[in-house]
Amino acid sequence: MKQNGHTIVCDSRGAVFALVDCNNFFVSCERVFRPDLWNKPVAVLSNNDGCIVARSNEVKLLGVPMGIPLFKVRDVLEAHKVTLFSGNFPLYGDFSQRVVKILQAAAPYVEVYSVDESFLEISSLRLSDYTGWARALRQCIFQWTGIPVSIGVASTKTLAKAAAEYAKQLPETEGAYHAQTEMDRERLLKWLSVSDIWGIGWRTAPKLRQRGIATAYDLAQVSDAWAQAQMGIRGVQTVRELKGEVWFRLATDREPQKSIARTRSFGHNMRNYYELEGAIATFAAQASAKLRSQQELTEAVMIFLRPARRFEQYQSTSVVIRLMQPSADTGVIIEAALKGLQAIYDPDLSYKKGGVILVDLKSAQAVQVSLFETNPQRLERQSALMRSVDAINKRFNTRLVRHASEHIDRNAWHSKREQRSPAYMTSWAELPLVRAVRCSTK
Repeated sequence: MKQNGHTIVCDSRGAVFALVDCNNFFVSCERVFRPDLWNKPVAVLSNNDGCIVARSNEVKLLGVPMGIPLFKVRDVLEAHKVTLFSGNFPLYGDFSQRVVKILQAAAPYVEVYSVDESFLEISSLRLSDYTGWARALRQCIFQWTGIPVSIGVASTKTLAKAAAEYAKQLPETEGAYHAQTEMDRERLLKWLSVSDIWGIGWRTAPKLRQRGIATAYDLAQVSDAWAQAQMGIRGVQTVRELKGEVWFRLATDREPQKSIARTRSFGHNMRNYYELEGAIATFAAQASAKLRSQQELTEAVMIFLRPARRFEQYQSTSVVIRLMQPSADTGVIIEAALKGLQAIYDPDLSYKKGGVILVDLKSAQAVQVSLFETNPQRLERQSALMRSVDAINKRFNTRLVRHASEHIDRNAWHSKREQRSPAYMTSWAELPLVRAVRCSTK
């Protein structure tokens, strides 16, 4: 194995991949601080409490689909006493980082695939019992974070992802499955529906079923020419991965983002310019902090507003403000964002959603000073100031230091979060309280 840029290139004959999947992740995060909800129906809502974005197994058995608007299933949820939570995404992000740190200590190469899934390449660990290793890692994660996970181990990423789903669905696996032998792989492929194969989209699966391909095992039997004709080059690679050939490598670093967006549906329709100004300034500040964390600069700032439904004849409006000098300075970006807001704001409309998008990003190390910049030392002072602000805010895990234009009272525009759980791990004021009661020794 060797490291080439940001991709781990593996010998396909000796590669061993593991996929660690957090079970019902958002729900599990809520249950950590609410152990009374284990084995009880729980669902998590999207921004503005609009749709179901996470379901416990108990809610899935009720037939509640992912992404369905809350009002369509409210009667069912109330009838079965389902506990609802507004999305507490800072909490979920913190749990995700904690799980990833455990994985990075357990394996030499980790690819964070999503907030609740990570791929590992573990062939260099020279393990004799991958199933035992996976179960021990699973127990460690649960003991240290309270998050249950399922782990699949196989010779390719596609098979590892299938193995993790197999481990999640079948209790006898104890949360871990290693597709070690040809018999193990065949059992896994015959169990896996074609619609559940990683990389097979919802449009492709019905077409495959029409052609008699119902399971992953069926798909693994087709020729490269047939897969190329029906699914393109990605389909050929997927078929070969199902056969045990490595085609999808482990990416240990994500490609740089082409844009950074901070958008929000407001908790109520907003007409007041100063409320909108505070929201847009806050979005710009959040995007700027993210930009600096990636060591990048932006050349332009896009601002958009979406009118409320009663103004359906009006479409969303947006404008792009270009900067004189690429920057990651919060003050510069807020100034540009508010200039854009002034350009698109219509006092006769009320708005339901708005946002700031930083575009034309580039590395901070590769940018030259503009010819129109007469004081390069000023840019360095601005950069040092932003580093200090980020350090303070990171230390106290909050936006303690902010620009005056940011809205302090976010209740004026924040999304509805009427059932949000406390910020157990990010706010001193919301830490759970434990009271000790003296017991009689008699």
